[in-house]
Amino acid sequence: MNHLCFSYIRGEGEPMSIIELEKIAPTVNFAARQTEEAGENWGLRIIPDCHFMSVITGSAKLYLNNETYTIRPGESIFYGPQCQTYLETTEKTDFYSIHFNWQNASPEPVHPGLGIQYSDTWPPLGAANNPVITSGTAGQLIMPTLFEVPGLEPIWTRIVKEYKSEQPGYTMALRALMMQAITVIYRHRLEGNPTATVNGKIEGAIQAMQLQPDYNWSVAELAALCGYHPIHFSKLFKEEVGLAPKHFMIRERIKRAKQALLLGEKMESLSLRLGFKSVHYFSHQFKEVTGLTPSQYRMNGQAKPTSDPKQED
Repeated sequence: MNHLCFSYIRGEGEPMSIIELEKIAPTVNFAARQTEEAGENWGLRIIPDCHFMSVITGSAKLYLNNETYTIRPGESIFYGPQCQTYLETTEKTDFYSIHFNWQNASPEPVHPGLGIQYSDTWPPLGAANNPVITSGTAGQLIMPTLFEVPGLEPIWTRIVKEYKSEQPGYTMALRALMMQAITVIYRHRLEGNPTATVNGKIEGAIQAMQLQPDYNWSVAELAALCGYHPIHFSKLFKEEVGLAPKHFMIRERIKRAKQALLLGEKMESLSLRLGFKSVHYFSHQFKEVTGLTPSQYRMNGQAKPTSDPKQED
């Protein structure tokens, strides 16, 4: 059976699946970019496949196994078919929704709608039992439930486009793009999530840049907030976050820029308001982070969405 990408770790509780990255053959079953108002939910349910939700603007909450996960702009959630979940938007939210199977002989999409099981009980029951991903000797990674990985948005955009267009060869294109997305997640998480486990001694600098990304924070100012010499602070920040303070601040600015672009703000005023030196520099940094130009991002956000499968009234 070594042609399969799944094996199991058995211990206490349910077995944990192991997925070999080089052997997966994923099938995308559903893909959409959509916008929902605050309070929209998809019911207490068990889905027949796996689900990625990536928030662009707004926020949502996932209830799973007595845990509540808040999904903010730039963040994603993953969950599979073996547990009850309840997902709802907490404000008007723009997001990507991708349903897929890890392994399927056929790349042809099978819409998950008919296989969803609904329940009236509360709270959601069942452990997430997220799989472990491996790649040769590189190491093992448990697929996280909540994560932030840069570079996914342009891949989701292409997946949605392929899914909607159904051009010749689209099923294989979807498979290749999903393999790319999973690889990006694996590599980034293996290297360390920039904000997953931050040393408490630099938390003040993180919060300052998140609260005021438009302010041109100097390394000396950030270091002073944490009580460090600037040189030591820069080294510690890079070790803990995986980015230099300047690059972290740019990422926070791009998060704000995404929301403003979709609301129609002009790039000239936006770049000035967020502290970029010029529109050209803003556009360059935006593409570095998202893989899209600001204009492309705005156009994609104006595309008419297709709804995620949900319970019919």
